[in-house]
Amino acid sequence: MEDPVSFVFRLISQDEDAAPSVAFQDSISPGYVPLWEEVGVYDALYNSDGREARDISRAIAYGIDRIAADESLGRMLPSSCRQEEALRFLENVHRGCTIHASARVETR
Repeated sequence: MEDPVSFVFRLISQDEDAAPSVAFQDSISPGYVPLWEEVGVYDALYNSDGREARDISRAIAYGIDRIAADESLGRMLPSSCRQEEALRFLENVHRGCTIHASARVETR
């Protein structure tokens, strides 16, 4: 069951004759939005429904590099959020986008 206050990122894969299926899914608290905006991944995460994973993977990789290189970005997060969790989430999303490059993005 999904936590209704979490942001959910999914990649939906569909083979020619098969029903759509979830190829990748991860979720994170919406408290990370200020960080996503600062590192340039907000649009790739929140405004990419229907796009192919390959179309957003470069933006996600850039965000990973920014977060990994600048520990001071953690100051943008509420006390309940951690920079390490932001990095983990983006790394998982990037890996999903790389492995399932032709899958379609779905966010909730």
